[in-house]
Amino acid sequence: MKKWSIRIIGTIAALLALLIFAFMIWAQFDYDATPQAESYVETEAPRLVTFGKETSEIGFIFYQGAKVDAVAYSYYGEQLAKDGHFVAIPKLPFRIALLDANKGLAIIEDYPEVKQWYLIGHSLGGSAASTIVGQNPKIKGIIFLASYPIDSIDAPSLTIYGGRDGVLPVADIEKSKQDLRKNAVFHEIEQGNHANFGMYGRQKGDNNSPLTPKEQQDEALDEIKQFISTP
Repeated sequence: MKKWSIRIIGTIAALLALLIFAFMIWAQFDYDATPQAESYVETEAPRLVTFGKETSEIGFIFYQGAKVDAVAYSYYGEQLAKDGHFVAIPKLPFRIALLDANKGLAIIEDYPEVKQWYLIGHSLGGSAASTIVGQNPKIKGIIFLASYPIDSIDAPSLTIYGGRDGVLPVADIEKSKQDLRKNAVFHEIEQGNHANFGMYGRQKGDNNSPLTPKEQQDEALDEIKQFISTP
């Protein structure tokens, strides 16, 4: 069997496995945004939360974690908008990013004045975002928060993960390096966990962290800002 057909079969199998996992999560629980997260919201529509100016040079599209309210990631939007960037957080079907992974491509078309885009995804959202990273030349890179790609990608990437993550083992992050460029950037937040990449409270199966969500996200934002400023 040719290598390309093996890769296609492998990708389909990985997608099916992730969809099954996503459904299992969906059937069990939802994670709503905390009041703190809601306080950072700038502009909210039925299907999208946005921050900053639509004429910004750089834009970010943020894919939510499985069953997590999109508003739970508003702090990233508020902070990146302060730096002059545009941020769009789509509200994806049933809060499962894989059910509409192409939404990011539509957002790029809807905001043509933004010249460069970066994808950000938390947990399953990062895996979903990885499926479109090579589908539009305006996409310059991808940022994984406690996440990894479904299949090999050829794009600049930054992976940020927590040393206390009880949902996504650090060993899985290490394994994902084989699917990324050799110069892919990795950053461990030693005291970070899984849920602190958003603002939605405790997550089932996760470990406790001495950090607040804001503290963990501030460290993540520092890495994101450095990543996009590196040629």
